[in-house]
Amino acid sequence: MSKHLAPKQCDIFTRARRTGAEKQKAQADPDLAVMADTSDVLPKLKSLRTELGTKLDGIEKRLTEVSSFFKTLENNLTEIKNAVTANEKRIDDAEDRIVAAESRLDTTDSFISSASKRLNLLEAKMEDLENRSWRKNLRLFGLREGAEGSKPLMDFIKDMLPQWLDMTPDTPFSLERVHRTLAPAKPNQHRAVLIRFLKFQEKELVFRSTRRREITYDGNRLYFSEDFSAETMRQRREFNNVRKLFADKGMYRGFLIQPCKLRILHDKKIYLFSSPKEAEEFYRSVGYGVVTLYGSD
Repeated sequence: MSKHLAPKQCDIFTRARRTGAEKQKAQADPDLAVMADTSDVLPKLKSLRTELGTKLDGIEKRLTEVSSFFKTLENNLTEIKNAVTANEKRIDDAEDRIVAAESRLDTTDSFISSASKRLNLLEAKMEDLENRSWRKNLRLFGLREGAEGSKPLMDFIKDMLPQWLDMTPDTPFSLERVHRTLAPAKPNQHRAVLIRFLKFQEKELVFRSTRRREITYDGNRLYFSEDFSAETMRQRREFNNVRKLFADKGMYRGFLIQPCKLRILHDKKIYLFSSPKEAEEFYRSVGYGVVTLYGSD
């Protein structure tokens, strides 16, 4: 009987020991698992720490760069602010100078306007004095170059004036000088002759007499006109074309001297024209046809 019980006891003890060992092993397995997990996590944590450190270093570097950028920007803004302040000062100074310049310009404009009026007045007075100094002069047009022959021109004019004016040969004319104008001499061409009388009354007598008759010499029509300043002559020349038209109609009555105006007689009334265009328009308006003279040579 003892032989049969011994194996059972051994089996029970064996199972008991095995169960205890298994319990111990089961208790040890969680610790081993935790240790295994910890050994796996530590490298990852180290790697993560390294990665985070690298990223933090990058962030710190970027923050340093941003900080440097903002400092530079702040410096630039300070420079811009200083430049704007300086420009504002320069603009204020420029505005002050402009105001001062405008004030001086107004004064200058006023002075120039006054000086211009005085200059125009002085020019008018000078022209009037010049015309008065030539009151004893007559200009003769139409006398061919060399028509006087071998005679001095003054002697020739003295001899011919009584004939041209139907006066007695011994009619005295006191001439101060006689010469042709300064235009270049051309054979068989006309060049104006300037005649200066010693007495204004004689000049007026000759001029009035020539206006009442047609004078010819050597087949050419002779014209006498009063002598005036260069400016007055220039103004009168502008009327040449339209003046000839009125003269052909018997309407031309000379000029006013100051200011220069063309005098026309129409229907027993005198009309004055300050410009060739006005005279041309009047010529058309009185029914003498359409002409284009204004601005022509």
